[in-house]
Amino acid sequence: MRFSSYSILSEKKEGIPRTLLNGITGAVDLLGPQLEPVIENALETGDVPAALAHMSDEARQSLLNRGHLTEWSVDEERAIVNILADEAHKAMARRPSFMIVPNLDCNYRCTYCFERPMQNGLKSSNTAISHKKNNVVMQAEQVGQALDAIALLRAEQGLSEEGQIILYGGEPLDRRNQAVVRQIVSEGRARGTFFAAITNGHDLDAYLDLIGRGGIEQIQVSIDGPKRVHDKRRIYVGKESSFDAIVANVNRVLEHTDAEVQIRSHVDPQNIELFGELVDFFAGQGWLDHPQVVIYGNTVYERTGDGGVTSRIDVADIDATLSPIAQAARNIYTSAPEVHAERSILPALNAGEPMKLKGTYCSANTGNYIFAPDGSIYACWESVGKECSRIGTFGESGAELDAEATDRWFGRSIARLPTCQRCAFALVCGGGCAQYAEYESDTLYASYCDDFQRTFRSALTRTVERYLDHDCKQEEKVDA
Repeated sequence: MRFSSYSILSEKKEGIPRTLLNGITGAVDLLGPQLEPVIENALETGDVPAALAHMSDEARQSLLNRGHLTEWSVDEERAIVNILADEAHKAMARRPSFMIVPNLDCNYRCTYCFERPMQNGLKSSNTAISHKKNNVVMQAEQVGQALDAIALLRAEQGLSEEGQIILYGGEPLDRRNQAVVRQIVSEGRARGTFFAAITNGHDLDAYLDLIGRGGIEQIQVSIDGPKRVHDKRRIYVGKESSFDAIVANVNRVLEHTDAEVQIRSHVDPQNIELFGELVDFFAGQGWLDHPQVVIYGNTVYERTGDGGVTSRIDVADIDATLSPIAQAARNIYTSAPEVHAERSILPALNAGEPMKLKGTYCSANTGNYIFAPDGSIYACWESVGKECSRIGTFGESGAELDAEATDRWFGRSIARLPTCQRCAFALVCGGGCAQYAEYESDTLYASYCDDFQRTFRSALTRTVERYLDHDCKQEEKVDA
């Protein structure tokens, strides 16, 4: 008998019980004070006999039943991870995701935008996507073509037309594109579709009547610091303050709609120390603990000179710096991984059920279809407009998918990443971003860890803290 190679122990924090998560069974267990040091020592030293000697028969059997203790060999566990990854990947592939890009251009000129190389060519006649070729803004006839293709792809998986479509860009909610955006939402609603939008938020006031339940139900905007900092990073082409416009529009959305608003703050070494000041501003707006608001930090990724990718600051370093500030309200998170972690772990804690594991990182590897104005279908939103992400086309004759490209993108899972299969976090992480892996390693079939292990262990601790602090039902602790 030994401890599972896929045991994950949460980060230590005073007053919060350590949590043991098994990356094969999905079991999430709070440890009692006597068992906690025993488990920690066993995982660090591998001295299982000493650990077992300090356990009661009841504790030993509980850990065995939950998968934390195992009689499987390392190779047998790895084979099981491979099987589970394949099954989870197949299950996710039966729930494809869809995005529509009304506009590949943008009314902002953010200093760190990864789409800038493509957008710099939009005024040229020599680029594949340009205003002169009339394929930057989606045309009216393309709306029905995209929605028909989405309906067909859903039907192929036995799904109804109903479901979510994410509006993406460029800037999808530029007020200059109201005609096509309203057409997308109107025709989508008629089919039972609801929407989310990843937007800079500058023109939300032009779309308030479309925002809310049954329409655009979720909005993601970015605010990158206090006004004096934000306005130098997220620059509106009209020169007015982007900060003032976004804040005013977020308040309009919260006052007049029931939509969720996710506020992302891109942080780096130059502005991370101002996050507390930004949170104080949010408090003045009434956004802290607002039931419709989610606030989180995020790093900025950039291409390097050799074609790879780097970040200005590690996610785990953001996590460590922002963690004390995040205590100000329940709806503040240190990172997007923490948001996702809580939304996976809390249901498991509340229901006493295993955490849902996954076979891959995101829908770009199971079935994400992004319909863009150039008539192309892309798999990854980081690389919309780029050949590396193009998986097909759509138009009057319907959608035509490239079999080789779709298999390359939608076939990536832990089951095809041998290096990841040896990691305790394999079915929690899913292998990391495929596009960044390709930038770094020239193949989608490599891992991109992005400091996930440190970030997740911290997120696990804070999720348990929130669970215990907000009148949730406390699970019975496993103890010696």
